[in-house]
Amino acid sequence: MKKRQRFLIGAFFWMLFCSGIAVPQVFSAEVLERILAVVNDEIITEQDLQFVMAPVIAQYRTRYTGIEFQEKMKEARQEFLNKVIEDKLILSEAKRRQVIVKDAEVDDMMTEVRNKFTSREVFLKAIEEQGLTEKKLWNRFHDQVMTQKFVAYEVKSKVSVSPGEVAEYYKAHSQDFVRGDRVRLQHILVRAGTRSLDDAKAFAESLVAQIRGGKSFEELARTYSEGAEAKDGGEMGWMEKGQLLGEIDKKVFGLNEGEIAEPIQSSLGLHIFKVVQKEELSVKPLSEVRDKIQESIFKDKLRQRLETWIGNLKKNAYISIR
Repeated sequence: MKKRQRFLIGAFFWMLFCSGIAVPQVFSAEVLERILAVVNDEIITEQDLQFVMAPVIAQYRTRYTGIEFQEKMKEARQEFLNKVIEDKLILSEAKRRQVIVKDAEVDDMMTEVRNKFTSREVFLKAIEEQGLTEKKLWNRFHDQVMTQKFVAYEVKSKVSVSPGEVAEYYKAHSQDFVRGDRVRLQHILVRAGTRSLDDAKAFAESLVAQIRGGKSFEELARTYSEGAEAKDGGEMGWMEKGQLLGEIDKKVFGLNEGEIAEPIQSSLGLHIFKVVQKEELSVKPLSEVRDKIQESIFKDKLRQRLETWIGNLKKNAYISIR
């Protein structure tokens, strides 16, 4: 519930602060109440559509102008109207099935919204500028929670992914999990800003000499490195070919395991790299990508089941677009 609550509140604040649109200033009250569609016993008004479209309108205003903006808005309007129709269809069925939403759930959301404003007066003014009242906002949150609860029960809870499906997907899509050449690096940074470049080079070279003479790279990194990894003994972890800056990438991948590169200069100063491990092109093991595959399969099955479920609801629904 908390995750869903954060999503709904986040969507509301995106609409409120990022839209750049004060609905009443653009549409008259009469236009806002204009009925666009009827779904069973639910009606869809212009205000319903503007409420869900507000973030997209704001985004489009920064990307498009003139005729292109109008065309994009026309496409978006139809797409969002279809989405609102589906939401109302689900809401209608949820009400018929008497899905329970406790007032306390919605009250908590309203409280969280109000607490983000400096005062109640500021909150009321903000929602009024969006053509809303406190009661209307409460009702919107209530309907959204009811809809999501119903979908979670009717659709999401009935979707599962078996270990066999994950293994089969991994086998069929092995090319998607190819990992390029990579190295596990340790790093020491000697900055040139606090000393002259010549001094920085001399100090970096002295550190390389100490490491090659048997000194611990980790200890020297913790003591002298001015890089972000100093506290971890210079440990950078695995880096794939192409992730590092051109000259650094070329020199590092030219080393063998256990080798240390001569100090490499950059805008930050002098870098000392040690290749701890090195691996050539390989396929990531299933254990490393299992969660990602499972999530991908789950989302695909959820989308398909949701489309089928909504399609069945539409067969027995009354839908009239005005």
